[in-house]
Amino acid sequence: MGSLEKKERFDKLSGAQLLWASTMGATFDLGVMSRGMLIPSMKTAAQRLILHQMQKGTFPFFEAGELNSEIFESIFKNLNDFIYFANKFEVSMNEDIVTLKIDRDSCMYCPTGVGGSQLGFAVCPYPQLFSVYLDVVLKNSLFDKSVSMIKEENGSYMTKDGDWDIINFKIADDEPFRQIKVALADCVKDIENVLRTSVESGVISEEDLWDRNYIEVPNTDPQKYKTKFTDFAKEYIQPIEDRVLDINKRFIFVVLVDENGYLPSHNTKYDKPLTGDYKKDLVGNRSMRIFDDPTGLAAARNERKILLQPYPRDVGVLMYDISAPVYLKGKHWGGLRIGFK
Repeated sequence: MGSLEKKERFDKLSGAQLLWASTMGATFDLGVMSRGMLIPSMKTAAQRLILHQMQKGTFPFFEAGELNSEIFESIFKNLNDFIYFANKFEVSMNEDIVTLKIDRDSCMYCPTGVGGSQLGFAVCPYPQLFSVYLDVVLKNSLFDKSVSMIKEENGSYMTKDGDWDIINFKIADDEPFRQIKVALADCVKDIENVLRTSVESGVISEEDLWDRNYIEVPNTDPQKYKTKFTDFAKEYIQPIEDRVLDINKRFIFVVLVDENGYLPSHNTKYDKPLTGDYKKDLVGNRSMRIFDDPTGLAAARNERKILLQPYPRDVGVLMYDISAPVYLKGKHWGGLRIGFK
């Protein structure tokens, strides 16, 4: 690498990138970083990156079609614009294998010229980081596919060919995810049917279902609210939510929210009597709350067929949230959210 090229690269680097590269290099040099630590930490890092990019409106959604190298190249270009992982890389696809080749002298995180140390294959953060990212992109683009790292003969998830560091990813059918989507779609259909027939039969008025006057429930922490459809939801919607929650062990919650994130009636297991103890009620009674955090609001207002998001819950758990829009007489009413491991 010439001095001019090195200067150009340094001019593009942020302080956060230098800190990351130096930290990774130091942990490798000190022998404290291992693959067992790296893989779960990079999975979490990828989820946080995805969440941040979704909130910035730069996450790469694309229409479902035939997967090819051009699609994956555009995904990696988008990601590189976001985190700037390399100056020079190439992407190709052969059947169900996607290959990413990175010029090792242009990597932004671990070369000697950036972080003080060239990382070994065993502790390179890219394979896990990129596989999680690709996985979420494909699922949000309506592919029932999973993306995983491929372990190479050297025992790592990367090989070397001359000046190139090479990472291979396996694209496979994801039947468990397809089942989650089916459960989501079926539940939306059931809820929309209940909303429609309840209006038609006079159980509740359409006007009451559109009530957005959130009345504070006194002496509740976290704050709870009531609307004209809160009691209706507990009687007619909660049983549907509970039934769907029980069909898959991976499901943590199944809830209906209006377009502002108001959740009238949570699953029964999270709808226990209030105790007045904040910590107990935060977990034990999550009904009648407005979940207007970025993930919750995006799910509530989403009108894509599905939206899959990493979800950092306020009880300290990071999971996935998949949502689909719910309509009442053709108008977007809110969303159905399923949280799963």
